[in-house]
Amino acid sequence: MITSIADICIDNGRKIKDTVYWNSCREMLDFKIVSGDFYEFAESGAGKSALFYKNCVEIMDFPMLTQLLPQLDDVSYSIRDTLPYFTAGIPEIAAKLKAGEKVAVEGGPCLFGTDEVMVEIIRKDGRKDYFDYNTGKSYLIPGESDENMDFREFVAVHAGEIDTLHFENRKSGLTPQEWAFIKYPFEIAKALSAPLVIPIPDMSYAKYLEAVLKDVDEKVRQEALFEFRRVEYEISDLYLNLIEELRGIYKDVRCEVVHERNHELCHRFYDARAPYVERNKILRSLTGIPEKIESIKDYVSMPALPYYLFGIDNVIEVDSMDETDSFRKCRKAHKGSLNLACILFPELLSKDKVHTIFDAPWDRKEYGNYVVE
Repeated sequence: MITSIADICIDNGRKIKDTVYWNSCREMLDFKIVSGDFYEFAESGAGKSALFYKNCVEIMDFPMLTQLLPQLDDVSYSIRDTLPYFTAGIPEIAAKLKAGEKVAVEGGPCLFGTDEVMVEIIRKDGRKDYFDYNTGKSYLIPGESDENMDFREFVAVHAGEIDTLHFENRKSGLTPQEWAFIKYPFEIAKALSAPLVIPIPDMSYAKYLEAVLKDVDEKVRQEALFEFRRVEYEISDLYLNLIEELRGIYKDVRCEVVHERNHELCHRFYDARAPYVERNKILRSLTGIPEKIESIKDYVSMPALPYYLFGIDNVIEVDSMDETDSFRKCRKAHKGSLNLACILFPELLSKDKVHTIFDAPWDRKEYGNYVVE
C-alpha cells in the first residue's frame, strides 16, 4: 500500500495535534511510504502518541532525531527534513556517546532491484522460459504455458530438463535511491565521527542462486554461477566506484566495504558471526524457505558488521525501512553483546508515483539522476 503519516492518523481516528507529530512539517506528514499495514500507536510521553512500525521501530521527524543526537544537525541531504525516520535505540546511543564510548555506522543498498537482472532458462527440448531474478516472477507470454511458477519453483520442478541459464543485466547505472542509501550512512558517520561499514550483498545473491540450482546438472550449475557472478560483479563495481568517490569527499570517515571479492573481510564476517547466528534458536526464526537460509543469514548479521570488524558494540544501522525485520532479528541474535540501534527511512517513489524506484520498471529507474557532492 501507499500511505503517509497523515493518512495513517486519519485511518486510525487520530488528530495530528494529539500525536508527537503535532509540530512536524507538512512535507514529512505527507511523505509517501510504500509498505505493509503494520502500524500502531503507543503513548510516547507528555500525553502524546507516537507511531510504531512492526512493533519494533518508532517513527520520528528530523527535529526529533536531532533533539536526541544534536550532532545530526550537520547531516546534508536535500530531502533530509521531509523524511519520516523509523528508529530504535537512539536514546541509548546518545547516552553512550555522552559517556565517551565509540559508536559505528552500518548501511547500504541492495545489489539490484526489480526488472534489472533477467534469467533465461533454455530447456533441453529448446523451450525458453524467462524470469525476473529479484521477484522470481515468470515472464512467459500468456498462452505459451499453463505453468504458473516463480523462478525457484520452476527450477525445482524442471531441474532435470534445464540445459542452460543466461542472465541479462539491464542495470546501466545507480539510481537516486541507491545513491541515497550510500550517501546517508556516510553523512551520519561523519556527523558522529564514527567508522562506517557498507555491505554490498553480491555474495548473498549468489548463495541464493546456488541453492536454487542445487538439483540442476553440476556442469550447468557451475556455468550459470560463473555467468551470474560476471553480471553481479559488473553491478558491484558501480557501487565500489561511487564509494571510492565518496571516500574522497568524506576523508575523515573510515569506511570498510564487505563484498564477495574482498575475501579477507568476508572470512572475518563469517567467522565472527557464527556464535550468534549459527544457533538453532536463531536459525529456526529466519525463514521457512531452505533456498533462502544462507542469504538471509547474511542479511540478518550484516547490521552487526562494525562489531565483528572493529569490536565496537554500539552500532547504528542506517538503511531502508524494508530492513526492519533483519534489524529486529539481528538485535535478538546479539542480545547482551551488541547495542544495536537504527535510523531507517522509506524507499523513494519513482516518477510514476506508483512504484518505488527499487520496484519500478527498468526504464523508470532514473539511472544517474543524482550528483555526487
